Amino acid sequence: MSFKKFKADVSTAAQKAASGGIAGVLSVTNGDSDGEVVIKYRHESLQRDIRIQALAQDVAEYPDGNMFMVWTDDTDPPSSVVAAVKAAQDYLLGMSVYEMVTEVASYLKKEISRVIDSEDESPTEADDDEDDDYDAAYEADYPSDGDEFGLPPSVPRYPHHSPKPTGCQKSLLQRIRRDLRRVKQAGYKVGFLDDFGKTAASGILSISIRVDKLALSNEAMEAWDVKPAEHVVLLLRFERQYNSLQAVMDQPAAHTDLKFRIGKCSKYKPSFNQALRAFTDSNSTLATESSDTGARDLALGGADFEKLLVSNSLDSFMCDSFVSLLKIREAQGLTWEEANEFFLSRIGLFAEDSQLNPPPAGTDFQETDSNNTPSDTDSAPGRRQVLDPDHLLEKDHASERSVPLVAMQFAMRYFVKCTDYCLRCHRRLKEDFQALRPYVCDEQPLCLFQYMAMGFGPSIEHEILTEPYVVDLLVSLCYSAIQPSHYGRYMAPQQSRPALAIRHLPVGLRLRVPDLCNTTANPLQARISLASIATNNVRLVFEDEATRNFGHNMAPTKWLAFRKPGQTLTQHARIQEVCSATKTAVIEVMGESSVHWIAGQQEPGVGADSLTKPGSAPARSGADVVDVFLYDTDFDNMDENSKGAAMCHILGTLPSILEIEEWLTDHPHSTLRSMERISPAALGLLQWIVSSNRSCIFQVDRSRAVARQRTGGPEAKGRRPAAPDGIPRAAGRGRNREHERISGMDGWIQFRFAQGSPDRELRFNRALQKAAAEGKLPPSNPTIFAWHGSPLPNWHSIVRNGLDFKETANGRAFGDGVYFSPHLTTSLSYSAGGGQSWPNSDIDFTRCLSLNEIINAPSDFISTTPHYVVEFLDWNQCRYLFVQTLGGGLTQQHSPRVGAAKAGNKGANSQVFYPQAPGRPVYGQDGQPLDIPLSAIPLRTIGPTTGATASPVKRAVQLLEDSDNEDAEDTCILFSSDAETEEAHGPPNKKPASRGSSMEIAIGRDVYVKPCHPRPPTSKLIGLHSDGTGPPTPASIGIDRSSTDFEPGSLDLSSLPRLQPPSFATDAASKSLSRELMRLQVVQSKTPLHELGWYIDFENVSNLYQWIVQLHSFDASLPLASDMKKAGVTSIVLEVRFGPDYPFSPPFVRVVRPRFMPFMEGGGGHVTAGGAMCMELLTSSGWSPANSMESVFLQVRVAMCALDPKPARLDRRVMMGGPRGPAMDYGVAEAIEAFMRAATAHGWAVPETFRTTAMGV
Repeated sequence: MSFKKFKADVSTAAQKAASGGIAGVLSVTNGDSDGEVVIKYRHESLQRDIRIQALAQDVAEYPDGNMFMVWTDDTDPPSSVVAAVKAAQDYLLGMSVYEMVTEVASYLKKEISRVIDSEDESPTEADDDEDDDYDAAYEADYPSDGDEFGLPPSVPRYPHHSPKPTGCQKSLLQRIRRDLRRVKQAGYKVGFLDDFGKTAASGILSISIRVDKLALSNEAMEAWDVKPAEHVVLLLRFERQYNSLQAVMDQPAAHTDLKFRIGKCSKYKPSFNQALRAFTDSNSTLATESSDTGARDLALGGADFEKLLVSNSLDSFMCDSFVSLLKIREAQGLTWEEANEFFLSRIGLFAEDSQLNPPPAGTDFQETDSNNTPSDTDSAPGRRQVLDPDHLLEKDHASERSVPLVAMQFAMRYFVKCTDYCLRCHRRLKEDFQALRPYVCDEQPLCLFQYMAMGFGPSIEHEILTEPYVVDLLVSLCYSAIQPSHYGRYMAPQQSRPALAIRHLPVGLRLRVPDLCNTTANPLQARISLASIATNNVRLVFEDEATRNFGHNMAPTKWLAFRKPGQTLTQHARIQEVCSATKTAVIEVMGESSVHWIAGQQEPGVGADSLTKPGSAPARSGADVVDVFLYDTDFDNMDENSKGAAMCHILGTLPSILEIEEWLTDHPHSTLRSMERISPAALGLLQWIVSSNRSCIFQVDRSRAVARQRTGGPEAKGRRPAAPDGIPRAAGRGRNREHERISGMDGWIQFRFAQGSPDRELRFNRALQKAAAEGKLPPSNPTIFAWHGSPLPNWHSIVRNGLDFKETANGRAFGDGVYFSPHLTTSLSYSAGGGQSWPNSDIDFTRCLSLNEIINAPSDFISTTPHYVVEFLDWNQCRYLFVQTLGGGLTQQHSPRVGAAKAGNKGANSQVFYPQAPGRPVYGQDGQPLDIPLSAIPLRTIGPTTGATASPVKRAVQLLEDSDNEDAEDTCILFSSDAETEEAHGPPNKKPASRGSSMEIAIGRDVYVKPCHPRPPTSKLIGLHSDGTGPPTPASIGIDRSSTDFEPGSLDLSSLPRLQPPSFATDAASKSLSRELMRLQVVQSKTPLHELGWYIDFENVSNLYQWIVQLHSFDASLPLASDMKKAGVTSIVLEVRFGPDYPFSPPFVRVVRPRFMPFMEGGGGHVTAGGAMCMELLTSSGWSPANSMESVFLQVRVAMCALDPKPARLDRRVMMGGPRGPAMDYGVAEAIEAFMRAATAHGWAVPETFRTTAMGV
């Protein structure tokens, strides 16, 4: 949700408080800072009103991903208020403002009442005991991480339950296995990836089902890029502890701490590393790995986990809303759809009058479509077995229901029916037409904006990896449409045509572009000089008059454009370094553009060596002066021609789509935001181009032989060679569609429209049905085919909106309507002229022709000779697009099938063709009638007779035998009997899949299976100890136990604050941190443990910007070492947080545990009272970018070992065997304040980004 939603919720809570709707709360107002809420509370026992402040830690993730930090700034607040604020802090995750205020008020009332009651019972009792005084001081001075900064503890805290005894862990594991057996009995496969369900109650779980059991149509599987033998996999990550359904219902939704990822695998479960990476931010450097990593996983028996077309949407939906919807369903007795409607209304996404009232008792909970009838899409054999069962409607008590089963049923319902729901708000779409690809609703502008601009729709990476030529086509057509159009020779004098052929521009996307066409602009002036041949860098030295704004709008990672005065050929570059003192900037040239660029020609008036070319060294231009334009102009504020020119320039910088595809293949867990060659403006424009196309288009040609071979460009440098058998490698990983090729069209690249835009397709089908009902159509030939030709700039709008005749380009000699011809040569003459194709296109489009399906009612045409002139716009739909290129397409005999024999080896008799109407065939370029494959016709437009004669192989849902059985280890864990009172359960018998039932699993009879004792799981990490502890390091294999008592891997990382990768992450910092981690890993692997003195569990570093470091093996003569031995502590646990400016700013280093004796009580070791390290090294005054983290660890260790002025000692509560764990850890808030106090006292400069670094968000 957005900040706007947060502000609206503050207003709602304020109204509730003002009307007395929240007990004790007088008012709720906005604070001074963004995300701050001020609560005024009154209680009759308090002498004055109390002011409570709450700060939303992550407004961008509000409400579900946000946690409130609560405190009071009142002077000398009552102890009951302090205690209440501290007690409430742990339970403010995932709440709305109103819920948060209510929760805080409840704790205040409860704590104040408790104090009053205790005073009444013991009026003479005083807290004179020294230990009690110390406890109170400790509680006041050392709040936990979660208390201060909303860092969720990894170990759950329950307000109404005492700490669980050891025996409860075994009981919880039994409950987990019992719940997972319910999943197995429902027909799904369960995969154990780590220790979850074995020895741990937290971790990652896999639940899957094979695609063929979902009874999807071939068209849907093709459009969604899934194969029958693949598995749809739901990953569940229990970050704290598994919760039964009853526990979920009894606590706030945010406390469940359950995360989801949905994707596909070739096997029933992914490898552990693949699953772990799925939960890692795709933009983090750790997730940016080469394809070799995936290959290693597969070699070790794992399966690659890939995103689905709707993974982004479903991941967000389930993580943000599933638990809340589950609670609403149980509490209100609603269906999933009704619960979602109720939830959206409650959080204020829709108007108040759209709120859903709870239905009366006895309501039938079967979900219906917009016509209040059961959805036809659910009636396919097998699909009803997936969608109909609803575990929540079973007779079992809530305490016996399985949360994983409910989650999997929820995920499968919204995956199988994804085209029925909006991708953002997930309300049912009000369209009567079943689209092949999902989209967003038209009712909420926010849904459309987030789909277009923020990447919440189908993944752009997925589109490029599967159909790169389609993306190339869309970009090329857009590029042609944003150039000035040529007027038709038959244009009437009174008619005017816009300067651009494009009808809708990408406004509202917050694009920032250079203003290159504004003649009144005053660009910056700079001299250009060579900085580095090896890195393709250029140095800009700015003139004196241009430096007045220097540094305000220029920073590393931002983009700028520059060119020689008076010329249009423009270079675009990414800023690498900025030096304000010398008024210089080092930039890396990424591409070039020109609004008059013609393929194969040099810009007039520009010498070949005047400026740099992408992929070549910059010219040594010495003191050449250039105009510099920053990417700081709001695209929406430009006029139409300037917008078109800006789009041309931006698209000119975009790498070729095949180059992007290869980069994504080499970086399988990355998004395009990580590709440095793509500017934010180019990425936003690319996202808009692909997302705004609602037609489902497939590339028939997959051979890279159709792509032009660039000389000296990215093709020559990075493109992969052809396959060893000589067949050109496929472009994209989509399906082989050679059987969909129309023969007799040599030299043309073919694209098939599996479905036009849903609204156009809906109107076409309605018109077809109406014409059939009126008796206008011959039963065996309801439609005919014909060609349409148009200049290249028009096709961007035609692909999106269909054909119309709003504008006249070639006259209307035969009446008003859309003109078609059965002859290719006729339409070909109308496709000439127009704009130019995208210069970076891999296939260099020069002209386009469409093969259209038209309702076969010629008596209603305006004309049938010599052209078909169709007046009704809804009577035609594009089925094929034929593209001619500069180099020519493939000839029929050279059109290889990817991974199969050539097309010529397959006889025509094995194909099924659409029967054309007698006397109205469509002719190819050789003058012969075309054979159109049946697959070109969407299933819904085929008449009854034709549909009956269609090949059943093409339309049948394939069912496979269940050959991918679960691992024996998984089955043994799932059905093991680990409690004396629990009857042994054997795995259910399974029958082979059949045509009549795709998920027949016999669970009617109990079968006793001899308890199996699975072999110890094969270690996922090479070099583990024999006892299975610790990540692999060669140095840890032979530990000298006489020199250290430290055990690698013994630290429970789940008990420490673990942050998600921060939003402020920068490429420069990420690269530096990656290098540091790799360097430290090498050092740790080669150095004996006791000599090294520090340890990092590299396998569990999930956030580059947060490290957990253990200092160990201290000299036994040190007082600190003596204290550690007495307290049973083997290491000092440090947390290191890095900021966006690293290595130019120091990291924030603090002790997490154990607590040290404060300096005022005789402690030392340069550890402040809040746990932060008191060292000038870690401030701006003492930090140098040359410092390595290894040297930092060494200096921190030396500081702890220092005896002057006082030696470091452990807190006496630690020495006395007091409480351990997160409750005794130093908190982030106290560390921040202590660091600030120490720096101020010593006069050290604190980094400007210190608080951002310390908070880690």
